[in-house]
Amino acid sequence: MPGLTIIPGPMHAQWRAGALVGLLVFGACMLGIVTRPVGFLAAFWPANALALGLMTRFPRLSVAGGWVGAALGYMAADLLTGGQWLAVLWLTAANMSTVATGALLFRRLRRSDLALRHPMSVLRLFFVCVAAAGVATLLGAWANPLFFGRPLVDGIAYWFSAELVNCIIVLPVILTLPDRPPAWPGLAALRPRRLLPALGVGCSVGAAFLIGGPGAIAFPVPALIWCALSYGIFGTAILTMGTTGLMLVAVSAGWLPDLQTISFLHETLSMRTGVTLLALAPLTVASINTAQNDLLRQLDHAASHDALTGCLNRAATLAAGAALISRAPPLAVLLIDIDHFKQVNDGHGHAAGDAVLACFGREITAQLRQGDLLGRLGGEEFAVLLPATGASDALAIAERLRRHVEGLAIAVAHGTLQITISAGVATAGPENAAALADLLRDADKALYRAKGDGRNRVAAA
Repeated sequence: MPGLTIIPGPMHAQWRAGALVGLLVFGACMLGIVTRPVGFLAAFWPANALALGLMTRFPRLSVAGGWVGAALGYMAADLLTGGQWLAVLWLTAANMSTVATGALLFRRLRRSDLALRHPMSVLRLFFVCVAAAGVATLLGAWANPLFFGRPLVDGIAYWFSAELVNCIIVLPVILTLPDRPPAWPGLAALRPRRLLPALGVGCSVGAAFLIGGPGAIAFPVPALIWCALSYGIFGTAILTMGTTGLMLVAVSAGWLPDLQTISFLHETLSMRTGVTLLALAPLTVASINTAQNDLLRQLDHAASHDALTGCLNRAATLAAGAALISRAPPLAVLLIDIDHFKQVNDGHGHAAGDAVLACFGREITAQLRQGDLLGRLGGEEFAVLLPATGASDALAIAERLRRHVEGLAIAVAHGTLQITISAGVATAGPENAAALADLLRDADKALYRAKGDGRNRVAAA
């Protein structure tokens, strides 16, 4: 059964994880301490959600050094701002209980849920946050009567609401962080229409500060939902965190006009509940929209790819070839046929034939350059599309592929098989432009010439 795992890891990895997590948690704590009202806990405390997100999103940080670094980050921030040792240790233990509980529960979720790419992902995230906030409250709420001179009941309400809202608004940003930074298209490529949802959020937040009142926190909801439909889950998570975090600080600092109508505690609890629900709305829409887009991409992939080999199917290959030849000649086409494939099926069975086709598709795809395309035209016949490739380069690529296939040992049920291929090469360029059908016909003639000359060879049109 999965549980909370603290990976030992090499010593240098321990130090690196501890330093990184510790510094990030320390910075997040200092940000939270700045928002702490006199006599209360912090209004915005992103440190726990940040630490939990880092441990979950980057398992290599969930080592002993990472956990020690997080604890030291909490303690250093409180001690540097005048905290007493007993209070610091108590609050650190409560904060770490949030991270540990959340990490334990997140390990039981699927990868798609952690990335918020399932229609129910946000609901599952919410339940994990509720559980983590509840466990932390059992310990953290006692800080209210022990160190702040406030009632325990107020501590329970304040701590639970704080943990819940901070996890809801910070965790999605960490969990949906892309593996690679998105490519910057440049200012010239930015379309003003793409900025409108974000500008809408800015305008609605400005209106909330100008108008104020109890309904002010709901002003950004339509704009955030617009962002959810326009930017995807990560962009929506960033905008939601920025908007809701600003609202939390604004309530604590009294920046929203005409809002001080009830006690500070009741006002804060009400506002945190509202901010939590505000954050859930666009995140849910973005999660559902992302899941829908993933399904559409899967459907498109299934419709355009051969299930056995993973390469393009015949229709998609012909469509891609027509687009390439009309857009950017020169274009080279390799028609490839697996030699004596019928003998493989007859002598070793169709399962062995499927294994040969699947291996061939993987190996050829791995040998191609970025931008080259492999398609299965039918049976054991394949086409390789080589954009911006002249005749001599195409022949060299075809020969390299032939040698690579010749050296393969393909595992089948009762041992291994070796195969060879024959290939026909045809090219079209600015000086000899041709339709795709003509190019395929020329490559087909060259392929049959290669087979007629003894197979396991390459011929040019």
